[in-house]
Amino acid sequence: MIKNIVFDFGGVLVTYDFYRFFLPHFQSHEKTVAFMKEVLTKEVGDDLDRELVPFRVYMAGLKEKWPQYAEALDLMDRDYVHIVTGEMPGMTELMQRLKNRGYRLLGLSNWSSKVYEVLEKYPIFGLLEGSVISTEVKQLKPEADIYHTLLERFQALPEECVFIDDKLPNIEGCRQVGMHGILFQSTAQLEEELRKLGVL
Repeated sequence: MIKNIVFDFGGVLVTYDFYRFFLPHFQSHEKTVAFMKEVLTKEVGDDLDRELVPFRVYMAGLKEKWPQYAEALDLMDRDYVHIVTGEMPGMTELMQRLKNRGYRLLGLSNWSSKVYEVLEKYPIFGLLEGSVISTEVKQLKPEADIYHTLLERFQALPEECVFIDDKLPNIEGCRQVGMHGILFQSTAQLEEELRKLGVL
């Protein structure tokens, strides 16, 4: 019986758009895409989310490596919260319904310490009882450790949890530790998947 609904943050609770954020700076589609492809690689994203060194220290290293992109990296540091474009349509209402039915709502996210600016800005995060965030535990989805950390922190059984994420590897990771998983595509699709699990 499912008791805990666990939400990823970016792409599930809030929307984000790196391209739209950087386009006004570069004023060119080609230059924006080149920057994102060359600098904001998956490896860099993972390093920032695990944050073994502080965000700004890591960014300083990127600026040394890519001096031609120093202004763009400074912009990312200064105005990071604007990469997030809003709350996911319909999710606040759905979460409130789940909460009213007695489910415990939790968060599990790969995010750097910049996440705290986002948490402060968007009220949707206030519906969560608690969260595990990669920057705090130095673990990343889809590694098994971070799911176990969530289960241990909130004294939850894996079979009593359903995890919602917009990336398939993270869903596969949660299933490896015995949790239910739903690959998020839209609020309406999520609602239908929750119905299939008997949650709604």
